[in-house]
Amino acid sequence: MKRIVLAAVAALVLGIAAGVFYWFRTARTLNNQQLIQSLPQARATHVFIDVDGLRHAGVLDLIAGSKSAEDPDYKTFVDQTGLDYRTDLDAVAAAFSEGNTYLVLRGRFSWKKLAAYAQSHGGKCAGSACSLPATRNGSFISFLPLRPTVLAMAVSPDEHGVSMIGPQEWRKAPHLPAEPVWISVPSYALSDTNLAAGTHAFLEPLSQAQDVTFAIGSAPKGFQLRLEAVCATPEIAELMTRRLSASTDMLQKMLDREHMKANPNDLSGVLTAGTFSQQNDRVTGTWPIERGFVESLANGKVQ
Repeated sequence: MKRIVLAAVAALVLGIAAGVFYWFRTARTLNNQQLIQSLPQARATHVFIDVDGLRHAGVLDLIAGSKSAEDPDYKTFVDQTGLDYRTDLDAVAAAFSEGNTYLVLRGRFSWKKLAAYAQSHGGKCAGSACSLPATRNGSFISFLPLRPTVLAMAVSPDEHGVSMIGPQEWRKAPHLPAEPVWISVPSYALSDTNLAAGTHAFLEPLSQAQDVTFAIGSAPKGFQLRLEAVCATPEIAELMTRRLSASTDMLQKMLDREHMKANPNDLSGVLTAGTFSQQNDRVTGTWPIERGFVESLANGKVQ
């Protein structure tokens, strides 16, 4: 009986220890879904970037370019805060809503340096939350730690805008694509008449969808941009597929009429290579993206 009691006590202690370890590990950070669900949901465009995944794939260096060419102001920021996205960020979740920007960053941060940076640039800290004037007139940058490895940040006219960020349950759980970079756009934003003429023909048909997501991932010959649009009915999805295919065909015919060839290193090559399909109420589109296009985009050469 004594051995049985001792064994039971040992099992209980091990169970408690395992539970404490699990709690300690999960409480120190947030997973990808929790990062997204910490952001405002309504009428917002959401973006997710798996920075660590891009780093290990060698894509981050391709996008960032030469470290010696970095903006001097950014170098000063890194020196004063100890925060360099090349090495210290692992993931970024963002929401853009009504001109405001909300960010949740997972990585490694020096809280003391960040607070000192805010205070040395006309800001102030109260408890764990800090704020400072932004370069945009009338706006503030506010930030606070959500976890030891998670930083919340907001840029808005509200000096305490970061209070809008925090772990929560969305009315509808977010769909997280498998790709390392994706953007979820409210469909109404795609009907904006101020969109550039070259993209309006491709984006406007998507305004009839309920959910629109673009995701970028690796492909055998570079990268691939994938569209997923969820419509109210299969009939709307079918019409959307036809309109997207027609826009692609029209662009190709315009190039043929001008005796021009689509260049895979600019938008003409990307857009004319798009293919679309429909399955029930879902529309899927794919555009192959060559490495040269990403390089041109990073260097500001894409028109």
